[in-house]
Amino acid sequence: YYVILPPDTDIGFSEVRRGYLQFIIDPIILSNSKEIGTIREAVKKLLDERRKTNPSISPDIYLTISRSLVAAIDSKQLERERIEIATAQARQKIAQMKTDDERRAVSRELDEQKRGFVDETALRLSEDYEKGAILVFYFSEQLKGIEDSGFDIAASMREMLLSFDPAKETGRLEQYAAARNRALAAREGRKITGTTAVIENPITSRLIEIQETINAKNYKQAETDLKALLEKNPGEARIYYNIGRVASLSAENIAEDDKQKAKLLEAKVAYENVLRIATVQRIDSALVSLSYVALGKIYEYYNENSYALGIYEAAIKIGDVPGGAFNEAVAAKGRLIKNQ
Repeated sequence: YYVILPPDTDIGFSEVRRGYLQFIIDPIILSNSKEIGTIREAVKKLLDERRKTNPSISPDIYLTISRSLVAAIDSKQLERERIEIATAQARQKIAQMKTDDERRAVSRELDEQKRGFVDETALRLSEDYEKGAILVFYFSEQLKGIEDSGFDIAASMREMLLSFDPAKETGRLEQYAAARNRALAAREGRKITGTTAVIENPITSRLIEIQETINAKNYKQAETDLKALLEKNPGEARIYYNIGRVASLSAENIAEDDKQKAKLLEAKVAYENVLRIATVQRIDSALVSLSYVALGKIYEYYNENSYALGIYEAAIKIGDVPGGAFNEAVAAKGRLIKNQ
């Protein structure tokens, strides 16, 4: 893997980021060669069909799967970051509003922004699909909720591959045509007006920086940075949520039972703080949804399935909000009921 770039390149929003993701994902894909073997012919058929339109696309099955997953991760991560920034900005605006009508107007504006971000993701996925990442829509759906659940994608890869249904992958571009058109129109509008979708928020910017530390698996440093950020912003639910994420990820690498329990308890308290804050102030519904599901997983880990089931049901009641964990909650509830 080589990276050659000019000094003014934005590493966070360039092909460099995808190159790094490719470096991480390739070994995971190769380690699941047995599972890929079961879907190889189905993927090849889809790939051959796409190559009729664009013969320059590589016929390599492994490369296709790897690039599709990388593109899905990249697009979903960017969407989540934009939603976090927009939500933080809306929260600041709402705090300054004097009437309920003004607050509702800001909330409607935020909902519209979120829909725009989802449309932009659909456009980005479509562009990658046309370049040969024919499983990008599939992986995007599979990743929903996983990126914030505290679970390593490597552990989920086998199930993701075995769940692949080629029949659902036909007509993907047509399925997202309306969203693509809206996103294209929005892009053109921004070019004309010279505006961008969101403006940086200091807390969000810091959380994005800390996310890079988390991606590097330096959980101790990430925990230190998050707690320092929390001292300055004690009422910020997103910080508590990320403290919970880091604690959950750290627990996976702890062999001693007592220390692991202590770390999971730390995660549990952090997620509960998110839910506590949600009872006294308006926060992003997606964050509440994700916190419920993450908390449910902890209870499920300790076989307290009745508690976990109730928590998953609470997440389901929130609905399928953009960036939330609705589908994961539904799947978890179904799994628990089936195992009763």
